[in-house]
Amino acid sequence: MATSSGPWVFQRTERGWMEGGSGRLGHNVGVIDEQSHPTRARRARTAIRRTVDDAQLARPGLALGSMVLLCLMILGGSLMPVPYVIERPGPAIDVLGEYEDEKILVIDGAETHPTDGELMMTTVSVDGGPGYRVTPVEVVSSWFDRSQAVLPREAVFPAGQTREETVLTNSVAMSTSQQGAVAVALDELGIEYEPVVMVGGVEQGAPADGVLEGGDVILSVNGSGAETVDGVRELARTTAEGEDVQMQVRRGEEVLDLEVPTEQVDGAPRMGIVPSAGYDFPMDVQISVGEIGGPSAGMMFSLSVYDELTPGALTGGRRIAGTGTMSADGDVGPIGGIRQKMAGAHESDAEFFLAPSENCDEVVDYEPEGLDVVAVTDFEDAVAASEAIADSGDTEGLPTCEDIMTQTGEETR
Repeated sequence: MATSSGPWVFQRTERGWMEGGSGRLGHNVGVIDEQSHPTRARRARTAIRRTVDDAQLARPGLALGSMVLLCLMILGGSLMPVPYVIERPGPAIDVLGEYEDEKILVIDGAETHPTDGELMMTTVSVDGGPGYRVTPVEVVSSWFDRSQAVLPREAVFPAGQTREETVLTNSVAMSTSQQGAVAVALDELGIEYEPVVMVGGVEQGAPADGVLEGGDVILSVNGSGAETVDGVRELARTTAEGEDVQMQVRRGEEVLDLEVPTEQVDGAPRMGIVPSAGYDFPMDVQISVGEIGGPSAGMMFSLSVYDELTPGALTGGRRIAGTGTMSADGDVGPIGGIRQKMAGAHESDAEFFLAPSENCDEVVDYEPEGLDVVAVTDFEDAVAASEAIADSGDTEGLPTCEDIMTQTGEETR
């Protein structure tokens, strides 16, 4: 951490003098020999201390009350909410296994293959988001823990965002991430699919809540076909005030004709949904991770789908964790909380960690002992790294974040 120079600090110390007070140890330390040269200020301080002592002896109740009041003020200040969030290591979860007693990845309608080992998505626990607050004591203690990070709340959550809006945003990001991850895995295998528009999420308590569901494929809006996200929005805006939006959706194997209530917001009808781009796959792929949200597990979802659709165990029985968004063309993107995710992976007994190369400046010098970190740029890198680890049981010859930093000419810390 960079430091900056500040004003000179003068301090008094008993060890700054030799025995007898006849000489000094060192020089320019700003120490005054009060024993050898009594000053007017020292006599004044002595008089004040005696006055206070006399007052405390004469009025012990007042002294006790003042002490209690001071303690309460300190306690209240330590518990007062502050506008920060704390990022802590979250659990690393094997996408090939179960979460909350439910199998995470389920593929129906295509041949799957038994596998072994673990492909672990990593998470960050965030304290202090909308609806929750952290205290100064928590913030200060987190400053001294390398596995935690303290950030201004606005750096993580938009100002004014409610807890419900946060849940919806994270849910949509997770749903979109899962769709894109499956598409990338199928691209690698040469399996075709069709683009669609789907309901990415429904805001809790909104007019559409209980009518539409996340994952519904939108077929038409007010009688017209919906082929793009912007097209769905434009068609919904044509709904007259007080009228329902007529929607046809596919939910699983069933096609439903629904009347979706609206409310007027800023002169326009609002259902309270987030339409998003999705895909119609030739197989049914379900990924269930409970209330966990966000897009950063895309790479690990892609690897897990690829692993189950190909013979043999991609990991070779190893425990491989990782993180990174996955773009439509297979690029692995940077994410937040990489240090907390590495710590969480280490705590969950991962042996190896796949990190986005664009996060390498945050990785170097923060790798937990015993966790081998490999830098990856795209999905092909991630597959190749997993196969190499499966074959050799180590990361020899694979790119590290130190390698990436050297190639880009950046200094490591």
